[in-house]
Amino acid sequence: MSADPPDQLDIELRRLERDKRIEEIRQLKARGRAQWITPAALAAMIPLLAGFGIWVVGEIKQYNEGYRALQEVDRLAAEKDALQEQKNDLNIEVSTLLDLKRHYAEQASELQARFEERQQQLDATYARARFAAAEAGYALGHIEGLGPAPDAAALAALRQHRDDLPPEVAETLGQFLERYGLAVEMIGISEKTLAAFGAALEIVPVSDWAAELSYMPSGSIAAGRNVMISQTGRRDGQSPRYYDVDEGRFLSESEIQAE
Repeated sequence: MSADPPDQLDIELRRLERDKRIEEIRQLKARGRAQWITPAALAAMIPLLAGFGIWVVGEIKQYNEGYRALQEVDRLAAEKDALQEQKNDLNIEVSTLLDLKRHYAEQASELQARFEERQQQLDATYARARFAAAEAGYALGHIEGLGPAPDAAALAALRQHRDDLPPEVAETLGQFLERYGLAVEMIGISEKTLAAFGAALEIVPVSDWAAELSYMPSGSIAAGRNVMISQTGRRDGQSPRYYDVDEGRFLSESEIQAE
């Protein structure tokens, strides 16, 4: 039988020795664990475990509180964003309302200016119409100043004796009687028309100062001027004011005195 080489033997011995040591270390570790887990060791670990448990509970509680705080922060942030959006919408609506208010205010101012302009034109036109109607009535009134008109019997007598006159005179008298009858008819129509026109003027919506103007015959206050007098000054104890219907304005004191 042949013997193993020396090198192979040494290697085998070292391996066995290594396995032995590994086994010894394993056994020592096993005995150490068994010896460490004793009632005293466990009793000593209870406070540590309790403290660790309390710490874990505290950490979990803080985590829960922190999580809830983060949720609250997120909720408040969402509410803030929603409120900011509502604020932006309200700002837009307020801006729109302000623009509309400004627009309608400008329109109202423009309409007021146009109304005042139209009112001035209406007042001036009313004054001229009042003056013209009063002037026509004043002129017709002069006919009444001539005395009573011939009655129907007198006119009939003239027509009856017309044939007794020379032909030329009879023709002239016929034309006179015809035109006289037409004039009487026209005077009656004119008086009715002026009365209706005056009644219509009374319902025209004019300013108070225009409605209170009183007629003065043409040229009676100032030569060459058609003037009406304002009664307001007389009631207030002030000098009366004179309105030129052609120029559409009140005359100054110096203009009145110059006339």
